Parts: sequence; C-alpha cells; structure tokens
Amino acid sequence: MTDRLEDQGGAFAAALRAAISDPGITLARLRSQLIDDGNPVSMATLSYWRSGDRQPEGPQSLSVVDGIEDRLGLHRGHLGSLLIPTARLGPIAPPRLPFDEEREQRETEETLRELRAAPQDALRDLSTHMTVFVGADGAVEKTIMRSLVQATRGTITEVPLIDVAPIETDVMSAISDVVGGRIDREYLHRGRLVSGVVIALDEPITTGGTTLFEFTETFPPGYPPRQSAWHATSRSARESLIWVRFHPDALPSWCEEYIETEGEYISVMRSTNGGSVHLARHGFGPGILGLRWGYDE
Repeated sequence: MTDRLEDQGGAFAAALRAAISDPGITLARLRSQLIDDGNPVSMATLSYWRSGDRQPEGPQSLSVVDGIEDRLGLHRGHLGSLLIPTARLGPIAPPRLPFDEEREQRETEETLRELRAAPQDALRDLSTHMTVFVGADGAVEKTIMRSLVQATRGTITEVPLIDVAPIETDVMSAISDVVGGRIDREYLHRGRLVSGVVIALDEPITTGGTTLFEFTETFPPGYPPRQSAWHATSRSARESLIWVRFHPDALPSWCEEYIETEGEYISVMRSTNGGSVHLARHGFGPGILGLRWGYDE
C-alpha cells in the first residue's frame, strides 16, 4: 500500500515538472501569476511539490493546484487527480455554524434538527458559484447556485441548505430546477426568520468522492425584498464566488462587500459601473461572504 501511494505522489510531482517545463515557465514566474490570481504560495512550497518531497494538502493548497492548471492551460483535474486520497482531502476541521447572531445560530440548529438533516462533519464544500439576478425594482429576482461538495468519510446521501430571510416572513424562498438531486424535505422555523431544505443527491458519494448539483432560488409574492447576496460556509472552502448582475434600470447608488468571520467584520465599498459586481475567495471559511446594495432617494 505504501509503495502505491508513493507512486501516486511521484506521479503528481512528475506531471507538475512536465507541465512547468513544456511552456518553459519558471517557478518564480508561475508563483507571481498565482499571487496575481489570488492564490498566494511560497517558492519553497512549489519547489517541494515539484520534487515530490511534499504533497498539496488542505483547501488553500488545492486551490493553488487548480490555479496552476488554469495558468498552464491544463484541464481541471490534470494534476489534482494524481494526488493521493489523503492529500486530496487534507486535514479536516470540525464544522462551525458561521452565524454570529445568537438567534440565527439557535434557529439554524433547530431547523437542521427539524429537517432530520445528516451531520455535516463529513462534508466539505469545495466550490460554490452563485449568479444573482437583480430586477428592475432593485431586489433579487433569482439566484442560480452551483455547488461541488466532497465526502470526507462514510457515505453522503443528502445536503441541507439554510436560508435567513431579511425580516420575519411566513413565505419561504422557492427552490426549483434542481440538477444532481431533488428536494426531499423543507421546513420554515416557527420564528419565521430561518428556513431550510434538504436536497437528496441522485448518487450517494463515499470518502473522497465528489458530487455537483445546481438549483435556482426564487422569491414568491410575500417574501421580503432582498437587496443582498451571501454565502455561508461552516468550514474552509476551496472556492467561493458570488456574481451579482443588476438590471440596467436599477444600478445601485452604492454597493458593499462584507466578510464575517468569528469575531471579525470587514467591509469594503464596491463599484457597479459595469452593471455587475463579483466577490471571490479561495480557502475561505468558516464565515459569511456577502454583497449588499442600496439606492439613494
């Protein structure tokens, strides 16, 4: 078994050496490009990977591997698929609900219990892409979400999703057009602020396996207008992307990017002159990434 794993590790290093030598790129130049892409990595780390002395581990390192594939024009998985399973999984930290508000934290936990949702300590959020469409009234019309998740141990058959409304409401957001699974259960908390659904996966995944699913979220009449888009993750995720696209007749007067982690809140004002704005992070979590906007009277 040890020899086989060492062979796999050697295969990754050999493929990395070949990929770097083909275009004649230097490690220093590749490192500079990765940093420009938001994938910071040291020269020593790249050198260790190239020699085979070490393997990429953890969300941030695996994000760098994705970045190397993109920069060198390789297909996704060309290098990552050669990593041994323990390296692909990396060290697994226990999940932590990202909500700082006591009420949101409590009602999320209660909602997950009411949904009979499977524990999330064996699930890793690898990649989440949210495309948010804003209508002429300035509120979110719909969100298309695509998520890549991985089982870190055992078998995963379902994924729970939590929504926190802007204010208390008797109306839940609607999930439709699910690809890769189906809505199995849903629940609106008695506090009328938090709700949740459970997506049953088309194909169960086991340790190291991944699944990709997509769905559309819309907001029926009676749901409070939402002028924000956010993604919460309970542990570090390799890639998180939010792309908000505004109606041409509803470009906001201001837009704020915000990041909430345990005990910290960071806010930056963003321009929307191009009619859209995006927020991307590698290796983020646990915490909340978000964009909110508004209109001067």
